Amino acid sequence: MKKLTVPVAMFASLWLVSGVAQDAKHPAFHETNHAKAPAGLTAYKPVSGLSGQLRSVGADTMEAITKNWLEGFNKIYPDVKFTMEAKASGTAGPALVDGTSDLGPVAREMLPNEVEPFVKKYGYKPFAIRVAGGSYRTPGKTHAIAFLVNAKNPIEKLTYAQVDAMFSVTRKRGHADIKTWGDVGLKGEWADKPIHLWGLIRPNGIANFVQERVLSIDPNDLGEYKSGITERTTVGKVPALDAIAQGVAGDPYAIGYSGFSNVTPEIKAVALAESEKGPYYKGTFEEVAAQKYPLSRVIYIYVNRAPGQPLDPKIKEFLKYVLSKEGQGVVEEEGVFLPLPLEFVKQELVKLQ
Repeated sequence: MKKLTVPVAMFASLWLVSGVAQDAKHPAFHETNHAKAPAGLTAYKPVSGLSGQLRSVGADTMEAITKNWLEGFNKIYPDVKFTMEAKASGTAGPALVDGTSDLGPVAREMLPNEVEPFVKKYGYKPFAIRVAGGSYRTPGKTHAIAFLVNAKNPIEKLTYAQVDAMFSVTRKRGHADIKTWGDVGLKGEWADKPIHLWGLIRPNGIANFVQERVLSIDPNDLGEYKSGITERTTVGKVPALDAIAQGVAGDPYAIGYSGFSNVTPEIKAVALAESEKGPYYKGTFEEVAAQKYPLSRVIYIYVNRAPGQPLDPKIKEFLKYVLSKEGQGVVEEEGVFLPLPLEFVKQELVKLQ
């Protein structure tokens, strides 16, 4: 594939399809909820003498905001030229490994099999900066994850430990194995009914997110999924998460993970809490935008930064711009991804020092 090298003002993006079973397209979804960038963000302060080239290879779903970030940065630093290839999240890691990119936009956490080659070559993990929140419920846009049950099921809420005990063989959160709906407190005719688990064929970004966030406590010691989960991938015209939702809608004893766009009269999302003490969150738009809902998500830019070493000044200033009032304003204007909460912005800025 020919690489395009252009000033940002003449921007061109390269689109590739990566992976298998890419035929299905989710029906057009138009989000009606939009979040504003938080008050208190600092305006970007330019530095002098910045020039050179930055190369970006990564997520196609982040193409619009990455392009707008680069264009805004280029207006401040016309001597910094860019190349950008909007392929897929899975292309960011290999490009960082072989040194053909400086910025790796990834609309999810990098998968273990993407991190491993980088660690093997450099001896440390890629450096990740959270640059925006995932969407609330837009398919394909790093939406929040919901655990769905059949509408007939009386269960209303679950803890991480309970979900872990349902879905994992390792049960890192210490709960006893959960096999029936009675094991999570349901009475009467539900007490002895088996729990039917639905999920995604792996490797998969959403399955990895659930594994890291719910089935694990230490990100370096991941819990393992049980066998016997009914797993789906995108086939033909049916997206994988839609297939999971359809399975839950047809089985009163099922539970599976998907998105809030899949909630229908036949399906409901259970409230989630990270511990028995709560609080439990239902996954409202406000909870997701504020990153209070436990399975809210974020998107990243990964770079090659050795521990204890300073970032290349061009990379550092670009990431500071992304985390500035102007940069998060780009996210607000895009209207699907969500601006980061102010607390998250402050945490990421500290990491850049």
